[in-house]
Amino acid sequence: MTKLSDLRKKEVISSDGHIIGTVHSAIITQERTIFGLTIKIKKKMAQTLEKKKPLLSPLLLDVKIDEITGVRDKVVLHHPLKELGTQLLPHNTKFDAERLLGVDVLGREGKVVGSVEDMEIDTLIWTVPTLLIKVKKDALETIKKDKCVLCGSQLHISMHHVIDIGDYVMLEMTAENIGQILSNISMR
Repeated sequence: MTKLSDLRKKEVISSDGHIIGTVHSAIITQERTIFGLTIKIKKKMAQTLEKKKPLLSPLLLDVKIDEITGVRDKVVLHHPLKELGTQLLPHNTKFDAERLLGVDVLGREGKVVGSVEDMEIDTLIWTVPTLLIKVKKDALETIKKDKCVLCGSQLHISMHHVIDIGDYVMLEMTAENIGQILSNISMR
């Protein structure tokens, strides 16, 4: 299991050892599985791949999970550099995991519990099992958890408790019930 924030720091390497760029984000489907990773392509690599870089922003391309050999210290792709031009897809902004970061999380009754700070990704089966929620100070009392000294509390919310994701992340429970459900999950 790895956090999206940790995955974003990893270099992406072709099968013949060339650095393509770094992981920028992940592509999440409606079923909450990972379809692919978004790569921030290095400038000189954009020319090599014959892809046009936007004027003011980095070139972002997606790679399907099927095209990834492994994820450890680096992300290694199945194909050598000369074949990557056809394997890398245009960036899909609609399902970009980055769009979820900072989104408010609502209990069933409509009370804002906090906001999405990060997410865990299972790189073996490519799913998102957990969202990491930064809890608002006033919500700490509502969910019956003690206030932390640093007030940087996080809840790990299983995706099983998420009803829907739109402009908000909607939970299946009220803010008051979160403390009961998460009683054996630690807050940091």
